[in-house]
This record gives sequence, structure tokens and C-alpha cells, in this order.
Amino acid sequence: MIRQIFTDDHIRLLLTCACAGKFKIKDQYLITQLAYVPLSLTEHNQLKVHQLIDVHGHAYKKWLLPGAYSRNGKDREIEVPEVFCQSLERYLNWYVEQELPKEFRHNLNTYLGLSEYAPVLLNDRLHGYSMSERVVKAGVNKQPTNLRAKVNKLLSNAGLDWATAKTFEDSLIIHLAKNVDHGVVADLFGFSSRQVVTDKYNSNLLQLSEALNGVYARIQAKGHRQ
Repeated sequence: MIRQIFTDDHIRLLLTCACAGKFKIKDQYLITQLAYVPLSLTEHNQLKVHQLIDVHGHAYKKWLLPGAYSRNGKDREIEVPEVFCQSLERYLNWYVEQELPKEFRHNLNTYLGLSEYAPVLLNDRLHGYSMSERVVKAGVNKQPTNLRAKVNKLLSNAGLDWATAKTFEDSLIIHLAKNVDHGVVADLFGFSSRQVVTDKYNSNLLQLSEALNGVYARIQAKGHRQ
């Protein structure tokens, strides 16, 4: 079965139809981060503003994800496109004008006045999204349950009920794997093996019979009368 992934039209629909009201800019940024940044949802939820901008508030095109909350426990260099940097800077202009918790600010003329505790993603109460604890065999696992619920709500608003928060990550992986070595993509996402990427990519390919049936499918043979 083919893994359904986002197209340009799906992302455009999310940005224009799902995001509205006083949190439109915030929600549009959330969609942009999920669409362009190669992280798991848990990693997205733990990002701090300081990691993405320089002291003058300009967005980095490359930055380091700390091993402390990287999925493989190692520092990862993350590269993002210019369109993401523009979205981030627009969002932060809105961010600093909000009534934020005191611990999110400092009085220094750096990092837009945002402290090291300021999370990149804000919920609708202008706090960071909390992490829910779940007991597993290896101990206690923390999940971004509230962030996942927010993403699912935006997907529902856009009429994309077939998708989940995980669809963003899968879509980015598959789109990159079309043109980038699968080992490079695996390292970018912190996977232990390139096979993880290859499996996701292959699951999005048609079976031979389906592909054959699709060749010239729109061309219909027509008979004629003598």
C-alpha cells in the first residue's frame, strides 16, 4: 500500500485555510517548521529559539540539534531552506510582541530579548507545549501529546483527516530521498540505518502492475464505424 504524503497543494491548503484568527502567524509557522525541518515531533517540541537564530535575531540556515534530545543521542547538523528562515523571522517578530512568561525574556540586547528558556513552538496560552510521560519497558518515555493534538486539529481544519503529525516527517523523508542519497537522509534525521529511509521511500513506489496500468492511462482507444 502506498504511503500517502503531502504535496505542495496540501501544504498550501494548511497555510491558507487551516490557520486563521489571532494565532494565524503562529500556526502558519508551526506548519512551516514541520514541513521543512528534518526532526521528529518530539525534537520539534524541544527546540529553543536560541538554537535557530544568531545574537542579532537572524535565522541560521544551519544549526546544531543537541544530542541531549536528538533521537540518536548525537549532535546533528540541521540545514533548512531560505523559505523557512523567512517564515521563522516573521514569526519571531510576532512572538516578541506577545505577553510571554517572564522566564522567556531577558534584558540583554541579544536574541531579540528572548532568553535561553524560550521555546520555538508556543501553544495557544503562549507557553511551551508540555510533554506527557508514558511508562515503557525501557523506563519512562515522554511524548509531545499536546503538540500532536494541535497538529491534528490543523489537519482537520484543512480537511486532511487522512494525515497525522507523522505525515510531515514521512513526507519530508520521501521527498528528500528522491534526490539525495538515502544514507545522507538517514543521518540528517538521526536514524541508525539508511534502510529506514529506503523502506519509507520504497513504500511510496507503485507496484509494477499499477505502474504499467498508469502508462498512457488517459489515452482511450476508440473504434470507428465503416
